[in-house]
Amino acid sequence: MIHKIGVTEFLKLVDEERKAVLNKTYLIDLNAVKFSIPVNSVKKDEPVISNRLEYNNWVSTNTFEQKQSGFYGVYIKVLLGNISSATARKLAKIINAYASSEDVRLTINQGILLKFVTKDALPYLFNELSKLKLATPGFDSVADITACPGTDTCNLAISNSTNITVELERVIYAEFPDLIHNHDIKIKISGCMNSCGQHGLAHIGFHGSSFKVGTNVVPALQVLLGGGTLGNGEGRISEKVIKVASKRGPDVLRTLFKDLETNAREGEYFNSYYDRQGKDYFYQLLKPLGDNSTLKDADYTDWGSDEKFATAIGVGECAGVIIDLVSTLFFEAEEKLAWSAEAFDNGQFGDSIYYTYASFISGAKALLLDKQVHVNTHHTLIADFDKHFVETELVTLQTSFKELVLQINKNEPSKEFAEAYFSHAQVFLNQVKLFRESQVLELK
Repeated sequence: MIHKIGVTEFLKLVDEERKAVLNKTYLIDLNAVKFSIPVNSVKKDEPVISNRLEYNNWVSTNTFEQKQSGFYGVYIKVLLGNISSATARKLAKIINAYASSEDVRLTINQGILLKFVTKDALPYLFNELSKLKLATPGFDSVADITACPGTDTCNLAISNSTNITVELERVIYAEFPDLIHNHDIKIKISGCMNSCGQHGLAHIGFHGSSFKVGTNVVPALQVLLGGGTLGNGEGRISEKVIKVASKRGPDVLRTLFKDLETNAREGEYFNSYYDRQGKDYFYQLLKPLGDNSTLKDADYTDWGSDEKFATAIGVGECAGVIIDLVSTLFFEAEEKLAWSAEAFDNGQFGDSIYYTYASFISGAKALLLDKQVHVNTHHTLIADFDKHFVETELVTLQTSFKELVLQINKNEPSKEFAEAYFSHAQVFLNQVKLFRESQVLELK
């Protein structure tokens, strides 16, 4: 915004908003941030470790010594970042027993970080995490693949990115177990080209795609190589190399890892090897996997599915769903007004005003959506509501909708304004709901 309008205009806009800000200053007490060291529930007897190799791998790949002497940080590798509420409750009890419950962090690669675990507590923690299947070694290694939800939940996804991730990790652990100690290569997967799974910054990246063979559609993976972070805020974008059927994804990994093991120089990193060999080398290497004349029946189904693959527009485009969404938006507007009233009764006038504003927005958005006017920002929503409803006199207001809603920027967050603003929102919501009901009756 500063680049677009300049610093002077930006500061002017900031000054205009200042009146409506509830807390204009906030005192930060640096001495108030304290962490209590947990009292670990460690018994004096030596814990029994059923799989010493797996424990040693877990310690070497998932733990590190903290700066605070005597304490360890512990990473928990969570497959696809999925953890059920039942498992989370059990995990919370484990954390309370062996780590600091005041500083639990979610990591950027879909894992969990625990802190302040003593060395003596590590084997006990490993055993407890193993019961929940959360003691998998190889955190942030080649075997720790980042993936977006893909077709499981996303309407934009083309092919499944979650089930292929499970299969690729299985291949790594079963066939290339030493790679759990390799932190040079990062594998990332997205269900489409939008890179929510960060495939564009992966050493080995995949994104969902498809291609046709005759009249049949094949679920596919676009293979990208050579990306990654370089440090100091710099990175490199991966290059598209070849597209293969999704079911051949594991063979892509096998081919790349075997080639790297055979031909890379001692101590050579993956991207250095990629640069030395060149993009065409890897295209030729993977070309047999892109040969569609050798497709089998199984290649026409996606991972995790028994049905023949077909691309389709996701839910959200049909009129039936739009009508449901309109009702949902009205429900949200009513709910936010209820929150506003609750906040007002508790003397939280700034919160009350904010919830009232949100109710205005939801109510207006409902009518705009019903008219199939799609908006991306509050600014355009307010302008479009005036254009389509106020200026056309379909909805009658004493002022423009913009002036009505943006009172929030012109007044101090006082009790008096909160009460008046809420009253205006009640009247507005009733009015737009009545208008919507009349439109539905006309359609019948």
